[in-house]
Amino acid sequence: MIKHIVIAAAAALSLSACAPYMNLGSSELDNARKAVADAKAAGAEKCAPKLQAEAVASLYWAAHEVTERGVHPDENAELIATAIAKANAARAKAIKGCTPEIIKLEGVYFDNDSAKLRPASVATLDKAVATLNRRATIKVEVAAHTDSSGSDAYNLSLSERRAASVRDYLVAHGIDAARLTSKGYGETQPIASNATKEGRAKNRRVELRVMN
Repeated sequence: MIKHIVIAAAAALSLSACAPYMNLGSSELDNARKAVADAKAAGAEKCAPKLQAEAVASLYWAAHEVTERGVHPDENAELIATAIAKANAARAKAIKGCTPEIIKLEGVYFDNDSAKLRPASVATLDKAVATLNRRATIKVEVAAHTDSSGSDAYNLSLSERRAASVRDYLVAHGIDAARLTSKGYGETQPIASNATKEGRAKNRRVELRVMN
């Protein structure tokens, strides 16, 4: 994330000096502008920030070059093509779906058929608190999952209560509630087979999904 911010900031700084000499409204840039706008609408700024920043940088540089008609026509055509290609790649990545960073919480335990945290969970949850304090800019979703034992509706409800329980623990230990959401996924996202005891144990899990 920091690398993406640095890239975007560097692009913005390098282009700011040229801002008075840009012509973003030029018809030559119609396709590039549309590609960048379509990528943004698809969520590229969140899902593919590096590609989107590169697309915008190429578009802005092309907008500068069109003010110098006849000076660098080949370069300008290349910049426009780059902006379109980067934006299309960013859009495709966004449409495919963001894959959030997952912070695994190994060792979160609840009483049977309950959202009550067991004392054995404290060490893991305190590590999560330390991670969130260290990474103070991230917002996370507390995601809870169950195995396939029981009905779909019951498992969904149980997972929602367990996710909320972990969120409440984090808030109680100093994490800003505005940084946290909670969601239960029930049995819908298994990571192992529910046919075995070991697989079911793996599927009963809580994780933090970084949302920014």
